[in-house]
Amino acid sequence: MKLKSVPEDFVVDEVFDLKLKKKGDYVYFLLNKTNWTTQRAILQIARRLRITKRRMGFAGNKDKKAVTSQAISIFGLSREAVEKVRLKDIKLEFLGYGDEPINLGDLENNKFKIKVGLSKFERENLNNRLNLIKKFGFVNYFGGQRFSSGGSSRIGKGIVLGDFESAIKAFLSIHSKEVKYFDDYVLNNWGEWKSILSVAPKFLGMEKNVLNYLVLNPTDFAGALRRIPKPTRRLFVHALQSEIWNRALSKYLASKVEVKWINLPGHKIAIPIDEVKIEKKLSVSGFDTKPTGEFKKFVDDEMKREKVDYDDFRCKSMPELSAGGVNRDVFVKVRGLKIKDDWISFELGKGTYATVLLSNLTLSSHNP
Repeated sequence: MKLKSVPEDFVVDEVFDLKLKKKGDYVYFLLNKTNWTTQRAILQIARRLRITKRRMGFAGNKDKKAVTSQAISIFGLSREAVEKVRLKDIKLEFLGYGDEPINLGDLENNKFKIKVGLSKFERENLNNRLNLIKKFGFVNYFGGQRFSSGGSSRIGKGIVLGDFESAIKAFLSIHSKEVKYFDDYVLNNWGEWKSILSVAPKFLGMEKNVLNYLVLNPTDFAGALRRIPKPTRRLFVHALQSEIWNRALSKYLASKVEVKWINLPGHKIAIPIDEVKIEKKLSVSGFDTKPTGEFKKFVDDEMKREKVDYDDFRCKSMPELSAGGVNRDVFVKVRGLKIKDDWISFELGKGTYATVLLSNLTLSSHNP
């Protein structure tokens, strides 16, 4: 299955419920963007407004290679001031004012419209499985976006264990195949920060910020990590939690039900053949939310595999990244699932991944 040949092939619209007023401390705008990450768009808008990005709020990170819309809040500015911002492939539409900021997790749902390139085999699977997915839903794994280029959970592991050098090494040396030369250079010249900085690709902005810090502070790896925005560092810790949950869930389901397995990078996807009796929610474990019942054994095994403990997620050496854990639905339903030609449209709740749904529908992995 092929996705995202161009950003216009992947459209995501956030569903939100704002209490709008004629006046308020916060001004709300709809951020429409193409080929921007949410974090980078927020940073560039803040720079144009000459404010810190802490005065801006949003409910969720949206894909880069996509056309997306989402609500944002800005503290202490007028509509007129914000409307002066001009950035390529970004459009800001005024929504109103309010008394509260928009925070991560505030969104209701996301609406998707995705163009897919399917083989004959995948098309047949989709037609055969459509009613099954509509009836049962699908297994709510964390999708590949949660793990970035593959290094996110490794960075997170270094953070929770307080091994900041290993976290920085993973951050600087695990990227896509296109920059493997840079990853190899980092590992072969570890500690030669000026030299590494001189060959860093221009688009690796956060990596260059970290390297610039290390040039002046060669062994302060904790300080170097703090050059990465806090929301991004939190995502690294959450990636480790998510990887543990994905693997434990696969093994838990395998022990409980007859399933069909589809191999995907990093984990497996399970589809129930018949209705089964399993827990509706299972814990994505942290220091506060811990697994119970039969699921605990599988999480404990994965924790041992990673050589981490539940209490490690307190991140004692970097407490601002502490992760208490949450309870997550095992199966989720999809709303408004429709197929027309090469387009699939549907609506999903927050924290649920469109790519996981598509993989379940077609019994295949994808190439974003």
